[in-house]
Amino acid sequence: MKNIEVVLQSQIERKSGLGIEQLRKWRQRYGFPPSELGPQGFAIYSIETVDKLVLIRRLLEAGFKPSEVVGKSSDDLKKLILDISDHRPAAKRSELTQKLIEILKQSDIEEFHSILKNDRAQKTMLDFCQNTIAPLMISIGDAWANNEIDVYHEHLCTTIVERFLIGETLKNNPKISYPIFLFALPPKEFHQLGLLMVESIIAEHGAWIINIGADVPLFSLKLAAISTKADVVAISFSFAYPKRDVLPVLKHIRRLLPASIQLWAGGSGLRFLRRTPKGIRSIPDLSGIVSSFLDLKPVH
Repeated sequence: MKNIEVVLQSQIERKSGLGIEQLRKWRQRYGFPPSELGPQGFAIYSIETVDKLVLIRRLLEAGFKPSEVVGKSSDDLKKLILDISDHRPAAKRSELTQKLIEILKQSDIEEFHSILKNDRAQKTMLDFCQNTIAPLMISIGDAWANNEIDVYHEHLCTTIVERFLIGETLKNNPKISYPIFLFALPPKEFHQLGLLMVESIIAEHGAWIINIGADVPLFSLKLAAISTKADVVAISFSFAYPKRDVLPVLKHIRRLLPASIQLWAGGSGLRFLRRTPKGIRSIPDLSGIVSSFLDLKPVH
């Protein structure tokens, strides 16, 4: 086998944002993505395949069906992305966003972090997430689609932002008698940026924050909620999460949790639901976070 850079199957979900089960079905139906075996017998994917999967993921997020994009070439996928950019209302980049993108191109991590820090100091966390982080991530995606930056720039930006949000969350001191929030991502979910933004916003208002990470088995989530005496379990589903699994997972978690523990759910994966199951609070966007939090009464 040629000595080329590859991605192991165990890493593909993190690298592409698409689940292994989903990729397996595509391979059976469309012949893509191809799966090769490495020297030790592990399934591997070439970097070219991973890059193509990222293109497909973007188009799925924009509303395309797998049958419309999975079989296309990388060039055709890029053209579709550019067509979407040309026909949708142009998202104007603020001076701050453009500056951050230019710094990212230079891989100047220290300066990038410094600008985030200065901007955050002038805003509430809700304002910072809504008007700095969210527009930045949208523009980063557009910049990549227009070949202004490489995919590694996008990964670098996501990593910096996630670590920054975690740091800001840890700076806050929880208030006595305020609710305990347990944050987690359900099995096979790895997109944590949205959940981290919610975390940081609620932490600024005095909540107690516990994060047990991504890809958490549901029974383990139940045990963690009971053990930590959580008042609220907050989970998130990205657009890449299998649509058919969102509702069953939500219902299963609700059944597992004691009735005294609230269940909050958010993320773009919820847009496929016609209605939110009983006993679950849906948080469709960041603007609803604070009002939902203020509805809670001090409990300790």
